[in-house]
Amino acid sequence: MFRRPLLARHMFARSMFARFMPVALIATLAATGAGTANIAQAAGEGPFGPQVIARDGAAVTFPEATLAAFDLAIAQGADMLRVDVYQTFDGVQVIRTRRNLAETTDIASLISSPAAIKGEPPPTGYPVDYTLYGDYARLTSRQPIPGRRAEFDGIFSAPILEDLFVLVERRRMDKRRRIGLLLVLHDAEIHAARGKPMEPRVLATLQKYGLAGSPDVMIGTGDPSGFARLGSTGGNPRIFVLGASTALPSDAARTGDRRTYGDFQTPRGLRAIREFADAILVDAADVQGTYADGGAMPPTTLVGDAKAAGLAVYVGGFADEGDQILPRPAALAMYRRIFALGVDGIVTDEPARAVAARP
Repeated sequence: MFRRPLLARHMFARSMFARFMPVALIATLAATGAGTANIAQAAGEGPFGPQVIARDGAAVTFPEATLAAFDLAIAQGADMLRVDVYQTFDGVQVIRTRRNLAETTDIASLISSPAAIKGEPPPTGYPVDYTLYGDYARLTSRQPIPGRRAEFDGIFSAPILEDLFVLVERRRMDKRRRIGLLLVLHDAEIHAARGKPMEPRVLATLQKYGLAGSPDVMIGTGDPSGFARLGSTGGNPRIFVLGASTALPSDAARTGDRRTYGDFQTPRGLRAIREFADAILVDAADVQGTYADGGAMPPTTLVGDAKAAGLAVYVGGFADEGDQILPRPAALAMYRRIFALGVDGIVTDEPARAVAARP
């Protein structure tokens, strides 16, 4: 089986940057109006103002969760990068946005469908947790969201977590500013059930790169029991990622905890979250919904209730899959309205606009 060493994979990704990034980056910055003033503003804000967090990079422009998308987000002034972390069958942490690799890569044209694992139902598509790293290393990324730019499909490799750590460290030195990471762990229950929990492996990777205990690296999951597997993370803040209000965390069947994400948004639920996490990530509609005509509803009490419980509040659901890409004036007004609620950060696919709107 072909297995490209980690360094070779990183150098491959960087060579692709050298060939394709400069023109696209300059053109995109010009189109978005994200110039040096905004980047300087982000550097000045540091960790003390509301954060602009790029979800899987500048994912409106480049295929999401590629080094190109992350690099552009940094250039546009994002303070942090939200990173969706999955784990291959043989325990390598990779960066993807879907469990089914066929939705975000060219895997279906390279390898045959995976066989079922004994004791588990037949897989749908090409789950990343059924895939060996040697096969993953061959993949290139594509844009999974209809209506977004597809001309970069097949150009950028599908990165692993260590690739991003190297890129971020280089950009920290280049730009002489802090660049944070929000690592959101996915399908941890699957790996725990197989006896290969991903949380200790993630912590070991952070240790390897000197990021264990760093306040610039937040670790998130949507499963309360995942925080128990993480154990002590030292100075790495822990963030509980809340899903749809009627949904249960994926560990509910095993733990018997029948609290929905909506239950966790009550004052009592928020106090319970504070026992295992430092912050929450919620959808924009949870803090302030919109009417059918686009007008803003009165804000909910969630931000204030969370702050009273001692939790930081991060808000996502902007320009994400299924969300309309608003005209620039409307988008800036939306971001300013959410910032005004006193949130600690916004997670978005279009960081340049959020940076421009930040107070």
